[in-house]
Amino acid sequence: MSKISNQTTYPSVTPQGVDYVIGTDVSDLDSTKTFEFSNIASYVKTTFDLAVTNVLSGYSTSNQEPSGTDSALQVEFGAAQNTGSDPVMLAADGTITFNQTGLYLINGFANFERQGSSGGVSVTAWRVLLDSSQIGVTKAVDLSGTGIMFPYEVIVPLTIETAGTVLTYEIMRDSSGVDEGGLYTHTLLGGWSNVPSASINIYKVGI
Repeated sequence: MSKISNQTTYPSVTPQGVDYVIGTDVSDLDSTKTFEFSNIASYVKTTFDLAVTNVLSGYSTSNQEPSGTDSALQVEFGAAQNTGSDPVMLAADGTITFNQTGLYLINGFANFERQGSSGGVSVTAWRVLLDSSQIGVTKAVDLSGTGIMFPYEVIVPLTIETAGTVLTYEIMRDSSGVDEGGLYTHTLLGGWSNVPSASINIYKVGI
């Protein structure tokens, strides 16, 4: 009998919903049966929870300004919320603690701006830390004057393998630029809600 890997005897094709695969029916004394791909797909959808649920949402209405150059400031996202019984919780200083393992989607927003004096170029850098170790690359915004907003938003997947893992964000005024720049709120006069200095939304996949 030819092996399945023999592509001459068993040519490879793209499966369709009405195609069959061979498997074992444990409920029928391990009898060999055929299963339609469409039925397998339905089984996967109903058996594995692929729902995406918002488990944390916070934002800050305070300006966040580092104290001098080359001094890191931890980004905060508003008031503390959730407890150890929730999948994730937020401390008032911006520390995010994952109480449950699993796959999360992190939606982070920061409103970079320069206020205060003009002159020179401000260099505001930011980074992400997981259990106090940086993940990903350092990023930065250059602003040559006041009255310029630079909104930055990103959604990234994050797999948490250990309960108690901590996620934090930091910004810094780098000394390659002037001592200006940070995360600022922006008041709008058109009746909409104001722009926060930073916000965080965390979604858990498969609660």
